[in-house]
Amino acid sequence: MDEAHVQRRKERLDLAARFRPTQIKVLVLDSAPRGAELDYFYRAAKDRTVRSVAARMYFDELVKTMGNAITKIDEILCLNEFRKHGFFASYAVECPIENRGELHNAVRKLAPTIVKRVQYFLQPAYIVPISQGTQELIRLFGLVGWGDRLVLDKGGPFVDPYLGDPERQAVFATSFGDRISKALAALPS
Repeated sequence: MDEAHVQRRKERLDLAARFRPTQIKVLVLDSAPRGAELDYFYRAAKDRTVRSVAARMYFDELVKTMGNAITKIDEILCLNEFRKHGFFASYAVECPIENRGELHNAVRKLAPTIVKRVQYFLQPAYIVPISQGTQELIRLFGLVGWGDRLVLDKGGPFVDPYLGDPERQAVFATSFGDRISKALAALPS
């Protein structure tokens, strides 16, 4: 790891800390940050065109998990609402890893640490895994007695294979934001 890599990681953690609620009601757990630095969820963009299409869709899907009908996306406002409602997005691995095999190995290697971080530091009421890379963690949360806190999609993480392709996402109705919102609405507060 070089100094620039460490600095980018620190910056991502600082951005996330700005929007971390005091008490986390819903932890949206992804395997790793996606894409370029400008695409990071907590890096609010005044001009959304600087984000990739996939990153804009990802942001919008996470905002939808709150169940609010937001017609115009102001990212700072949305991130503040996310925090106000007790939502927090976090990652099993804090650095972007594009290679699926490397990501799988990193999550597997760090899994006990990830579970402890969620249990003792983040302490959410509910955990919503949102990528295939978090599948391994579901079993571990069950083993430590946190299975009842998991909000799952047919026994697994919420996944949208067409994130980044708005047309296919619409045709195949794979959007995970609304599905998560409905699942959370059915839970006790």
